[in-house]
Amino acid sequence: MKALLLIFVLIFSCCSIVDAQFNVSGMVTDSKGESLPGANVMIKGTYDGASADTSGYFQFKTSESGNQIIMASFIGYKTTEVNIEISAALTPVSIIMEEQIGEIREVVISAGAFETGDLNRAIILKPMDVATTPSAMGDIYGAMTTLPGTQVVGNEGGLYVRGGEGYETKTFVDGMQVVNPYMSKMPDLPTRSRFSPLLFTGTAFSTGGYSAEYGQALSSVVNLTTTGLAEKNQGSVSLMSVGMSGSYSNRWNNSSIAGTIQYLNMRPYYSLFKQNMDWKNPPIQSGGTLLFRHRQGKHGFLKVFGSFDRNNSSLYYNYKSNSAEPSLIRIQTTNYYINTIYSNLLSEKWMLKTGIAYSYDNNKTGIDQNRLGETTQSFHHRLTLNRNYNETFTLKFGEEASWYLFNRDYYAFDSLKTYNSGFTLTDYAVYMEPEIHVNNHLVARFGMRAEYLSLLNEWQLFPRISMAYNTGDFSQVSLAYGLFRQRPENQYLIFNHDLQSEKATHLILNYQYEVNDRIFRIEAYRKWYNNLVKYMSENNPDPGTYNNFGYGFAQGIDMFWRDSKSVKNLDYWISYSYINTKRDYRDYQLLRVPTFISPHTFSVVAKYFFSKVNTYAGLTYMYASPKTWYNPALPFSSGDQTRAYNDLSVNITALRPLFGSYCAFLLNINNLPGFNNVYGYHYSPNPDSGGSFARYPIAPQSKRFFVIAAYYVF
Repeated sequence: MKALLLIFVLIFSCCSIVDAQFNVSGMVTDSKGESLPGANVMIKGTYDGASADTSGYFQFKTSESGNQIIMASFIGYKTTEVNIEISAALTPVSIIMEEQIGEIREVVISAGAFETGDLNRAIILKPMDVATTPSAMGDIYGAMTTLPGTQVVGNEGGLYVRGGEGYETKTFVDGMQVVNPYMSKMPDLPTRSRFSPLLFTGTAFSTGGYSAEYGQALSSVVNLTTTGLAEKNQGSVSLMSVGMSGSYSNRWNNSSIAGTIQYLNMRPYYSLFKQNMDWKNPPIQSGGTLLFRHRQGKHGFLKVFGSFDRNNSSLYYNYKSNSAEPSLIRIQTTNYYINTIYSNLLSEKWMLKTGIAYSYDNNKTGIDQNRLGETTQSFHHRLTLNRNYNETFTLKFGEEASWYLFNRDYYAFDSLKTYNSGFTLTDYAVYMEPEIHVNNHLVARFGMRAEYLSLLNEWQLFPRISMAYNTGDFSQVSLAYGLFRQRPENQYLIFNHDLQSEKATHLILNYQYEVNDRIFRIEAYRKWYNNLVKYMSENNPDPGTYNNFGYGFAQGIDMFWRDSKSVKNLDYWISYSYINTKRDYRDYQLLRVPTFISPHTFSVVAKYFFSKVNTYAGLTYMYASPKTWYNPALPFSSGDQTRAYNDLSVNITALRPLFGSYCAFLLNINNLPGFNNVYGYHYSPNPDSGGSFARYPIAPQSKRFFVIAAYYVF
């Protein structure tokens, strides 16, 4: 496990950290003696444990002593418990697990849900998968783009899900809202996540029909679960072709603290590899994270997570690609985020989880001699209680409150005036969600969420329902339906406070088959949009130019297959999506396909570990069919087509012992063949003498991107 963790830490350095009294180690195998890599092993009733590595070996430290029960769980196998006596003389433990053949497995709701970190569900995308997917380069949202239901939008970044724009996906950390989870971006360039995937042990990615616990998202929710107690006292340093980072963590019996710092500077890289963008000051980013963990008693747990980052860059930008003088665009951003989470098992029946989060984001943009400043602050509180009445009925209910402040100031050089605007809003919500296990084959969940938005003076009630039926030992069908809403974006509310929330209705039908680390799922869905914001021209200070007359739909089929069992040391997954969607919103004059939509997307991710030479290799291939862009000279019923998107990315990581520890070396190459991808087009604002508008492609800033890195742990 330690060797594999080095690989994952390498791409974006962030170490977890344990210094305990006793060492527990051993092997996890099946009845035939075959190892079970990835099996979860822990001491029952505690947080102490680890996952088995590729050889089935596990190792962790614990402050527990005496007679204890060690518990192992693995998908497709019965949970196994072994009594051990923990002391300094403890010998390696042998755990033999039995397959669940012919048994009816617990039925769980899976429609629209890609969850990890929950032993009751299929593991679709683990944090280590995010860190080692070549096309993602360590970006959480980049790795999720290899899952079905997502779109490849290389000139924006973010997560576009089932016909929804990037702003329709909301991110939470341990259930607490993150107002701005992305780095700042330049025009026509993608943005990345602010967070390293190695900070998280689980990722719940919902493509729709999500729980009533979450609101303010039209299309998708991503909930990231941070790590628990650090594993041991440990430090690390890494040198990359784009910067450097370091981390250190310390563990006590019931507490741990871990910190990371990172500095990235793209100037040396851009000096060696020519870019399509004319950078004056290539991006420079500095930041860090701090994680404090404390275990209270046997079930209480306190988490404090904080992060900060600063970015600075400038470039000369001229989308017309003509002789006109390009504009100088400058961006400076500062972002802080902190949350505190407390959870405890109040009794055998009651579970409590509560938390508070604060976000601060300041973005300063200069366009030639004009300046735009935007500041966002947010407080978020949540309290959730779970009541387990019996084996067939559980109830989740809670409340949350958000306070949101947005300020904008714009200095216009031509008028020598500064224009200030902003708004403050509060959002209150209560939710309730009972889950009923009717029998061994059928489970149903009924959710209700009520919200009040102060700025819009808007009360709304949103029902949600989902259910699953077990069709066999390893298969099931799921159904989800729900109503969802999201307040208008800042650039609209700042001019018109009378707008209403945008709304969406989700209907999802899912079939899933899962056994022995193999999973197949196919999902059909339909979404109805209404109350979407429309306008005649963007950034118009006249409130009357904005309305909620927009509408649209999205429907399609998503398929996913993953297999980490058939070939030893090989893990791969295949995704395919088809979508049919149209919208009449923003400045659209009729119902049409949005420009960020590819009707067909396909991806393959494969990873293989060469155990004899301690080398790890990964490959990603992604395809997206042509997008439609609307030429001003053509009717809205037709338009220009981009070429199909193709990407083949690879990485190789070699692990070597050094000074009693390990050193890892990484080479990651995006778009190895150098495909000439085009994300879209810009058009000249004025036609030529023949009535045609000149077209200028939006292309990646370079055909390929390389990352070379070395990582050492001490």
